[in-house]
Amino acid sequence: MLPLLLLIIFLVIAFSIVAWMGFTKKRALIAFLIASGCSLLFGGISHIFVPGIVANSIGWDVCPEFQYEIGIANILIGILLIFSFYFDNQWILAAIVASTIWGWGNALGHIISYKNTKNKKSGNIGWALYLDIFLPIISIILYLITYVYN
Repeated sequence: MLPLLLLIIFLVIAFSIVAWMGFTKKRALIAFLIASGCSLLFGGISHIFVPGIVANSIGWDVCPEFQYEIGIANILIGILLIFSFYFDNQWILAAIVASTIWGWGNALGHIISYKNTKNKKSGNIGWALYLDIFLPIISIILYLITYVYN
């Protein structure tokens, strides 16, 4: 549940900065991407440095080598999203595509895990599943509102 709480904190901070700077569609998109990226960065660091805690919350056996690889992927996607503020619209689109493939791929993995093992841990079929599905959807909607349907 800590990752969900941290995402909420990251969103509040990012959107507070947007409110302070003046709201625009692009700033709202960037704020959402940065908050999502910070959340993935935290997840990646957690997979690497506290694999036992993370594995337990997901319902996995501890496998530090595998979780290291998952952690690096989370950090990579998180950095892509965070640096969206600095680069152009093509970078933003690429970051959203990458995070969507990663998120929806993870969501499918959580569903398969549940189907095969009835793993009902919140890190598998609870908050993690919902974040993996809905964060990319929100990113896509904000991108479309900002760049396609402006």
